[in-house]
Amino acid sequence: MKSNKSENTVWAVAITGEEQPQAYCKSAYKAMRFAFLLKKRTGLNISDNCLSRLSQDIKELKAARAAEVQEKVEEFCESHSVDNVLAQHTEPKAEQPQAEEKPKRQRKPRSTKKSATVVALK
Repeated sequence: MKSNKSENTVWAVAITGEEQPQAYCKSAYKAMRFAFLLKKRTGLNISDNCLSRLSQDIKELKAARAAEVQEKVEEFCESHSVDNVLAQHTEPKAEQPQAEEKPKRQRKPRSTKKSATVVALK
């Protein structure tokens, strides 16, 4: 089932004979999990046709993801192979002029408190 808001496939999980579906799921995997949860709660069976369709979609999704990952791994290996890394000419980086050092701020001298000392004379 296609939703009105986007081009993503949405799975509706429902009990046969009820008008309203129990839930809408964004992926076949989540739909299968919810179907088994309903089966556990209600004791009703899940049709073999539904299980096979969900299983097939999950399998296709995993295969597509595996292909994407494999493609990214191959690109990474190609760009980071020893031959490519050694073949790249790297120029030494020009030293950046160092900023002038600012003179360190010195502490203000502590104010000397004048204190009166009392000396006892004998």
